[in-house]
Amino acid sequence: AVWSMAEETSFLEFLLQALPSSGNGGFKLATFNQASAHLKTKHPNQRGAEKNGGVCKNKWTALKKAYQSVIEIKCTSGFTWSDEHGAGISDRKDDVWARFTKSHPHAKPFMTKGFEHFEIMQQLMPGKSKGSHV
Repeated sequence: AVWSMAEETSFLEFLLQALPSSGNGGFKLATFNQASAHLKTKHPNQRGAEKNGGVCKNKWTALKKAYQSVIEIKCTSGFTWSDEHGAGISDRKDDVWARFTKSHPHAKPFMTKGFEHFEIMQQLMPGKSKGSHV
């Protein structure tokens, strides 16, 4: 399935509304099926494969990995973070970034771009991102 930024945002907003009944972010397949129906209504002209409950569950897993990657970048000494420019690594041959992404492969997209959904993901994730450097 091909996800637009608007579809991702609608999906996350739906999950945020479903959060109180989820048991602290442990969404069930029924919730992802409801999210799928919500997306079909709100975005009738979707691209790619159908965004059914399973696809929505996989998207949630991918977004959680992206969120955790951003947390890792923010907590790693020597890196800066910008919501617009991500880690702000301009040199593709940067050795420190290469070593970091070898052990954190999900961080690669954030070399030069931010994570648009960080704030809503922070609300959806169960109490993992506390502290003054997050």
